Amino acid sequence: MTTNAGIVDENGVAVRDRWSFAAVSTTWYVLAAVVLLVVVFTVIGPEARFVSVTNLQAIGRNSAGLLLLAIGLAFVLGAGHIDLSVGANLVLSSVVAAKTVVLVSGGSAAAAAGEYTDTGLAIVAGLVAGMVAGMLVGLFNGLLVTRLRINSFVVTLGTMGVATGLAQVITDGANVPYLPPSLQSTVGMRTLLAVPVPLVVGLVVGAVAAGVLAWTRFGRHTLAIGSSASGSRRAGVRVEATATKVFVLCGLMAGVAGFLDITRFGTTAISGHETSMLQALSAVIIGGTSLFGGRASVVGAMSATFIPTVLLAGFVMVGVGSFYQNIAIGLVLIAAVWIDGVRRGQLVPR
Repeated sequence: MTTNAGIVDENGVAVRDRWSFAAVSTTWYVLAAVVLLVVVFTVIGPEARFVSVTNLQAIGRNSAGLLLLAIGLAFVLGAGHIDLSVGANLVLSSVVAAKTVVLVSGGSAAAAAGEYTDTGLAIVAGLVAGMVAGMLVGLFNGLLVTRLRINSFVVTLGTMGVATGLAQVITDGANVPYLPPSLQSTVGMRTLLAVPVPLVVGLVVGAVAAGVLAWTRFGRHTLAIGSSASGSRRAGVRVEATATKVFVLCGLMAGVAGFLDITRFGTTAISGHETSMLQALSAVIIGGTSLFGGRASVVGAMSATFIPTVLLAGFVMVGVGSFYQNIAIGLVLIAAVWIDGVRRGQLVPR
């Protein structure tokens, strides 16, 4: 759903929700686009392998982390800010989670020999460590934006470099090895009624997030400050506190995504997320969230997440090179911004 609950104008007066019908329409258009892509790649792909259970499950696993990033970004954009560091935060959180798993399961030496201990505890500890790391990055972003009054674009652009650098420093530029195989077998490669567990996690989190945005005071305040921070302040909304919480929430989503990443690969992917932020941002905007705040759709963002993942999976299936895949992601982002401008009625010919 696209949500505008709690939006106020510059005088603190509630604004009527003008986007309810557009919300439903956008989600259905997005789902139709996903289905169309699946049909196209099924037709042009070899032997209809694109719709095989194995390939669809792989797409689901690939979508899980991106889906979580999109959820976090929907809140941040809805609040009138942006977080360019979500991809780097995912990488840093995955490194922290992986290091924690190795440490709790017996250390590097024992892990190298295949002698793992307390793997269940190690998995839980890794999840918690990844979540905490992601939230700390989000808190850092939020405090710089709200306390030092630095533009969120500049702050998170800088944090993107900091988080990427920290991940490389911690690992000496190499992926973390010797993670216990149970990490993949119990989470990353496991399915629930043929649906990958990581995707189930993302969908459940998304359902909760959609409810929070639509039906809680925090959700209403998030969109209110995105619509008019000054009006919200006059209406009694704690603008700075709400914005900080939004960045922490976005960091939490990146932390969970980072943990799911290591459960999928059995190691970290330090150099594997250069376009994750672009993909998530594109999905959020295409899904109905305004780039300029005040309007957000968690369900739309979740639906649109499958556009870049299906697109990339299709390119791989038909043998399109990685360079062209990056071009496609960039074009999708440009199209997403154009669509947002059309929605707001601000694309007027000169």
